[in-house]
Amino acid sequence: MRTPPFWLFLVVMFVCGGGDYMVLLHLVPLVTDYGIPADTAAHMLSWFGLLSLAGILIAGRAIDMIGDKIPMVLTFMLRSLLFFYILRSQTVTAFYIFSLGFGFTMMVTAPITTTLMSRLYGLTHLGLITGVITTVHHLGGGLWAYLGGALFDYSGNYRLAIGLYGGSCFVATVCALLIRTRPIRVGSASG
Repeated sequence: MRTPPFWLFLVVMFVCGGGDYMVLLHLVPLVTDYGIPADTAAHMLSWFGLLSLAGILIAGRAIDMIGDKIPMVLTFMLRSLLFFYILRSQTVTAFYIFSLGFGFTMMVTAPITTTLMSRLYGLTHLGLITGVITTVHHLGGGLWAYLGGALFDYSGNYRLAIGLYGGSCFVATVCALLIRTRPIRVGSASG
């Protein structure tokens, strides 16, 4: 817990969970607020889920080939771009692009968590470390699911929630870039 990569990755995972849960909970109401039929919004959510399967399979292979950092950075860059894209365009096509793109990124951090943490800290406490990280991921999910609704109630639309989450993805991208992925010796506070 005294190493920078751990805390940087916790920020990344807090943001990751936030987006996952906010989008899952608020995608259909967001889309229908722009006059798009509920059945079309439901199709978007279905494709979102299907693309998460493709994303995790491709991410697992990519991580094996090139490591954790590039897929992690690309995930949050893409998320940030997608959120700012739907701030500018609220068409059926734009929301499909958003749903497919975000769905593709949804599960990417699942294999990264175990591979990165085992690479950094070894296997001895991997269960505890990933348990803490998963908890932080879900705390981010709960907070952003709530914030999405609270910000909607406050402003009457999702624009503020979308903009804030897009900005948090930029922060996660920077944190991911700062994570040094070389192994950390037990008892070492550097990272």
